[in-house]
Amino acid sequence: MNRLSADEIVKACEENYIDYWRCAGSSENAEYSDRGGITYCLTGLPQEIFNVVLKCSLDETTADSNIDAVLEHFRSRRVPMIWHVGKLTKPNDVGNRLAARGFPHDYDLAAMAVDIDTAASAADSAGSVSVERVLDEPSSDLWIDVLTRSWESPKEVGIWMRSNVCFSVEAERQRRLALPRRLYLGVLDGKPVGACMLLWSDMVAGLQAVGTVPEARHRGVGKAVVEAALNDARELGFGYAVVLSTIEGQRLYEQCGFRAFGKLPEHSMYFDRSPQA
Repeated sequence: MNRLSADEIVKACEENYIDYWRCAGSSENAEYSDRGGITYCLTGLPQEIFNVVLKCSLDETTADSNIDAVLEHFRSRRVPMIWHVGKLTKPNDVGNRLAARGFPHDYDLAAMAVDIDTAASAADSAGSVSVERVLDEPSSDLWIDVLTRSWESPKEVGIWMRSNVCFSVEAERQRRLALPRRLYLGVLDGKPVGACMLLWSDMVAGLQAVGTVPEARHRGVGKAVVEAALNDARELGFGYAVVLSTIEGQRLYEQCGFRAFGKLPEHSMYFDRSPQA
């Protein structure tokens, strides 16, 4: 990881996040697009984290019209969304253009990375937490239930995930796919309470879909599932792993050896609340 600059690590975080949504967008119940210089995934779910613009590469003279077209597309689906404005986004003033349309910059994800060789091992986890790989339909259903409870998602999200190959090993099996991701279920006192996904490409391994149900937080569950994923990343030959962390999750990743190298700004859009609604 010492060979990478801070900017390169932030870009690796963004690229892994795009790979995650490309995986989710490979199912029939999601729309993934990188046409017209804008990369996005739209699920139609009523939770903003499931409708995202990931990056754009636009000409200065046509940027406004392309931005307006994508905003109208999401608005027509009547769903909230997030537009990420990171290192991979061009031109550099896309954030200002969104703010001028009534959608100011309102949050930052922390772009974090860890040298896997120096990261803690899952064997170091103490207490009554165990971690299982998700390999069949029953454990996949439990994993989805834990994740949606962790994210306080509406019930539509769990139904959607069970038909999406990125989140359901059963949907993956039915499609005869072998996706570059693994799912981990954290169990505390016999109850499934934690979830994590390791997703990788040729160059980058990253953590996605990490969550712990509210009643089990601060009891080592998140640390255990993250460390299990890092162990697998090490066995797969990756030298470092990345994650985009919320403010609330940053301390967990720091406990696992991650350091912050930058941020991914985002603009949340709830069209029924905007001046343009």
